[in-house]
Amino acid sequence: MRLERLPKITPDVPTCSMSDIAFLLNIFFMLTTVFISVHGFPVTLPKAVSTKKVPSKNIVQIWVSTEGVISIDDNIVKSEFVGRVVAKKIAINPDIIISILMDKDSEYGMLSDIFEQLKEAGALKVSLTTLKEEAQ
Repeated sequence: MRLERLPKITPDVPTCSMSDIAFLLNIFFMLTTVFISVHGFPVTLPKAVSTKKVPSKNIVQIWVSTEGVISIDDNIVKSEFVGRVVAKKIAINPDIIISILMDKDSEYGMLSDIFEQLKEAGALKVSLTTLKEEAQ
């Protein structure tokens, strides 16, 4: 008795709905992605002749407005509690860098008070943010 071979059937993957799935996944990821950016206050920074880029990892930003309002990572803080908030952040992550963004027209006494509280909190890495002055 002679056996007949059946023709080989190649498996096909239906791709007609593949673009729909990719489109829906794209919409899902766009809607669920959270972009966090620290806005702070509108601050006019002082100018400096030379600046150094600070790595953006492990940075706590302290914003000080001309009215004396202080914000630490988008949270309004009274001036007497700056040291406590920074001490808690240092306890969680000892490698943080404090970046102070202070309006050029604000009082120097406010900056001096912040420095004293940072010293008491044990913040040894402090950066003053400035704008690089353009050469004339």
